[in-house]
Amino acid sequence: MSGEVCVQALQRLRQTGSFTRLVENKYKGGPSKRIVVDFSSPNIAKQFHIGNLRSTLIGRYVDQVNRVMGNQVTSVNYLGDWGTQFAMIAAFWPQMKPSDQYWNSLSEVEKIKQLTDCYVVANKNMKLDEEFRAKVYETFVSMEKAVTEGNYENDENMKLWSQIRQISKEHLTGFYNTFDVKFDEWLCESSQVRKAHQYAQELIDKGFTEDLDGRTIIRLKDGETEKKKLDGVNYAILRKSDMSSLYLTREIAAILHRDATFQADRYLYVVDRAQRPHFNALKVVLEKLGRSDLAKKIEHVQYGRVRGLSTRNGRTEAVGEIVERGRELALQFMKSSKTFCMDPSVEEDIADVLSISTIVFNELKRARNSEYEFSFQNAFALNQNNALALQMKHSRLSSIEDKNQHLLPLVDSCTKFPVDDTNDDVKRLMRLLKDLEESVELSAQKFEACQLTVQLIHVAAAAGSVQKQLRVKDQRDEIAVPRLLLFSAVRNVLAEGLKLLGMTPARSM
Repeated sequence: MSGEVCVQALQRLRQTGSFTRLVENKYKGGPSKRIVVDFSSPNIAKQFHIGNLRSTLIGRYVDQVNRVMGNQVTSVNYLGDWGTQFAMIAAFWPQMKPSDQYWNSLSEVEKIKQLTDCYVVANKNMKLDEEFRAKVYETFVSMEKAVTEGNYENDENMKLWSQIRQISKEHLTGFYNTFDVKFDEWLCESSQVRKAHQYAQELIDKGFTEDLDGRTIIRLKDGETEKKKLDGVNYAILRKSDMSSLYLTREIAAILHRDATFQADRYLYVVDRAQRPHFNALKVVLEKLGRSDLAKKIEHVQYGRVRGLSTRNGRTEAVGEIVERGRELALQFMKSSKTFCMDPSVEEDIADVLSISTIVFNELKRARNSEYEFSFQNAFALNQNNALALQMKHSRLSSIEDKNQHLLPLVDSCTKFPVDDTNDDVKRLMRLLKDLEESVELSAQKFEACQLTVQLIHVAAAAGSVQKQLRVKDQRDEIAVPRLLLFSAVRNVLAEGLKLLGMTPARSM
């Protein structure tokens, strides 16, 4: 590696956009794909929990890295705003509903907690009380009729449902703002009910379905779909005995609507791996509808579940509580650490950045299909491979730039790197920087953010070793300027990498 080549690479990496633009330029003019990425897509009337967040963070990365790769991406948040669970809430709510004065005094988060509590109790009653179970089914049939006919105003259950949906959207928007997550489209499951019934009827008319105890089922290929079997053959349920729709039939309507709207080359669904039978069933049904072309475009970007979560049993890790706990731990760390000397006026802001960064890093450092329990263990420990290490290194390199502002104009015209400084550690750092481009490409191909996360940790560690050896302060310009160029390039690469992963780079820590 010659000094001149080293400097040319560093000058490119120091520019805003750095390695992401290198990837963009590599694929510019190539075969761009139209891609729809469905991620997050939580159920309403529930607190936003760490399981929802996993889909959100993985999906956001898949969305962003595909844009870097030059693809035309549409991000979709498909709200789960329909199903028997809402009939459960509607049927039990009169017994739990607080006074209007108290209800109106609650925040969106507090209202969501009340609704979640209602769902948990209603779900238990569904298992124990046959009369209540019958009431829930009757309520849902009534709601299906109302939404199909567009009769929202004259149905009390639909009024409650509309209120729940609005509260949930406001609740969710707060979390998306906290994590800086944006969607091109917000779509709703409830909007597909009418079409779902039409497609179910089309399958019936074409003779693809059978009756099983009053339910409409469709036979599927062996080994590919649901664990339900009839005479040893797999099947999926398209319609209940009470004629109400199911998630699968609404999904059929949704994907056909999406294809008519977006005409994409690929439809990516960032959903946990337990949903694999669902997507296999969806593809089989599409083939029977004569849309095998569309079935081939569907890709399930699956991930392992966060262990120990169950809204039905009241066991969830609410993201709001996790963020707050992270903020408390960050403040505790900063106040107790001897390496921190921070302006009290920015402590709260830095604590927010560290909390969010830790949560994002905790998710994106691991392979998608791994299962885990969320924990802050070692999140704020020094000399660990964590978000703190990345943020501290970015901050330290920012400090070097800030303390040598007078040299920055000279950095732009730097053309040589001292031969004596080009030691093994510098060469290793340069190799790691060069490999970042490949890490981004691999992460895009495999939908694995950990490819980039791990590479950034290696870069930060290598930069730390070089930083100890190559001082900028009190050095002659011909020595200080190339060194500052190196550290400035590394800082910019870390900043771009952190932003691509969904973290805000911290400059003052």
